[in-house]
Amino acid sequence: MKYQLADTLIYNDDDATLTLMDSAESQRLTDTANTIFSLLVKHAGMVVERDTFLSEVWDRRGLQGSNNSLNQYISILRKMLAAMVPETSFIVTVPKTGFMLSADLRVVRLTLAAPVAHARRDPHWLALLGTLITLVVCASLLAWKQHKNQSDVFLLSHIGRCPVYTFAPLADVFHDRAIVLAQAIQREGTFTCSGDGVFYLHIQDALFYGDSGRLVLSQCAHSRGRASACRTLYYYRW
Repeated sequence: MKYQLADTLIYNDDDATLTLMDSAESQRLTDTANTIFSLLVKHAGMVVERDTFLSEVWDRRGLQGSNNSLNQYISILRKMLAAMVPETSFIVTVPKTGFMLSADLRVVRLTLAAPVAHARRDPHWLALLGTLITLVVCASLLAWKQHKNQSDVFLLSHIGRCPVYTFAPLADVFHDRAIVLAQAIQREGTFTCSGDGVFYLHIQDALFYGDSGRLVLSQCAHSRGRASACRTLYYYRW
């Protein structure tokens, strides 16, 4: 479901995105942050109690939550929203109770437009249109296949001259934290940048909020566009 917030932002709880209406700038929320924000938006004008968050966000998914974890996620959401819409306060703390969307915030639930009836068309034109669509789809698939390998990873930073890639795009507010973690585990494993080496990093969301989680760093040789001869370090509790 999509919601328009404060006449400036589109929130889609299905794909966990926040998009500015005037520039199409978009940020993607983590699963946990999205569940928290979805509860706030769906209960706009009402206080969502802390126990409700802990039950719906963590317990229901078989995870262990805490008030500290909730506070950290709320802080991250506030920073992300403030970066996108600086002049608007979205989340209000209700002392000793929970959180709510600001009462001044306009929330509009967006619905899909009703289908428009079309006049009957000449079957010959329909056949031609179908052929054109098929050609466009085939061309798009070919282009996607040719460039797929280039879009599988996302550049985060560099260690020395070696690039550090993640397997999923990170929100801007997480970049600095991810770089610090990558550098820390690189030093722990005495990995050094050499030749045409590359680093691949996987971080569990919990690490961005100060909780324990898994961190994986692989150092690989890179030749002819492919990674090989990798060394990998695993940290299951950081």
